[in-house]
Parts: sequence; C-alpha cells; structure tokens
Amino acid sequence: MGIKERREREEQGRLEAILRAAESVFTRKGYYETRMDDIALEAELAKGTIYYYFKSKDEIYAQLLERESEKVGEEIKRRIPANASFREILEKVVDFSVEYFESHQSFLKIFLPCMCGVVPFEDIQALHRSNRNFDRHGDYIRECLQKSIDQEHLALDLGPLLMFLKTMQLGLFLRLMEGNPRDARETARFMLELITDKMEKHP
Repeated sequence: MGIKERREREEQGRLEAILRAAESVFTRKGYYETRMDDIALEAELAKGTIYYYFKSKDEIYAQLLERESEKVGEEIKRRIPANASFREILEKVVDFSVEYFESHQSFLKIFLPCMCGVVPFEDIQALHRSNRNFDRHGDYIRECLQKSIDQEHLALDLGPLLMFLKTMQLGLFLRLMEGNPRDARETARFMLELITDKMEKHP
C-alpha cells in the first residue's frame, strides 16, 4: 500500500471514529448537552482533529442524519414498488417505520428531535443537508400514493393523509423510545383500519 492510500485509509478511519463517537454521545446526552469536547473524548482524539473534519456539532449531526437516511431511502424503495396498491403502500410504510426504528434505537433518538423541529441548528446549510435525503424519501412515497389514488379512483386528498401519516409516525416513534414496540404495532394496525374504513365508506 502506498503512502497516499495509507493516508486516505487513516483519514477515513478517523472520520468513522468521530461519527461513531458522535452517535454515542448524541444518543446519551441529546443535542443540547453534547459538546465538541465530549465527542473528542469519546473518540479519543484531540479536539483539533474533530474540527479538522467538521466545523461544528451541527455538521456532525447532519452527517449522521444524512448517512443513515441514505440507508432508509434504499430500504423504502426496496420495500415499496412503484406499482404497489394504495393499501399495500400504507402497510409497508407503517411496518417499515416500526421495524426499522425498533432495531435502530440510537438513530431514532437522534432523528426524532430533528423530525419534531426542536433541534436549533445554527448552521443552516447543515440543516438543509440533513433534510435533503428525507425530503426525497417523502417525495417517493408521495408519488407512489398519488399514483395509486389515481389508478384506483380513490376519493382521498393526499395532503391531509400525509399529515395524518406523519403524526402517526411520531406517535409510533415515541412508543418505541418508551420501549413499547407491541403498543406501536397495535396502534399502527388501528390507524390503518381507520384509513381503510374511510376508503370503504367513500369509494
């Protein structure tokens, strides 16, 4: 291995160590209480090294969100084919929300405050980057739902439905953070039945 390749490998290793440390600290302490010193201590690196890779904790936080959101997007597209039925899309979105975040509790603790809009980003560019991939996921789901509504001639307004789904997801995430995956699943099924009932009453 040449000097350049070795240096690149070492830099990538430090970058990964910083992100792992940051995820651990953000999960334990939350956004407000986390400092760059905490991340440096967790990563066992000098604070100057942290600043070499990231200019602020906002940038690190956004990088964590962006990295995980790419995985989320790939999984959503794998699970939800573009030609899925309306009910199938809803079921898969809800099932995925419960399954994925039940098995990714650390990321849920980082993601949920951002989703609720309570993370006061000072770095606006970092905020935009953190939202970009999640916006793409939402766009894909929106397009699939609208296509199924049109094809199945459903009398549903997509705007209120998406707001309802987001509110439902927040409730599911809170249940998961409380350690109640069973309650989250039962609530999800109940909500799906409500939507289905509305569809049957208003064909």
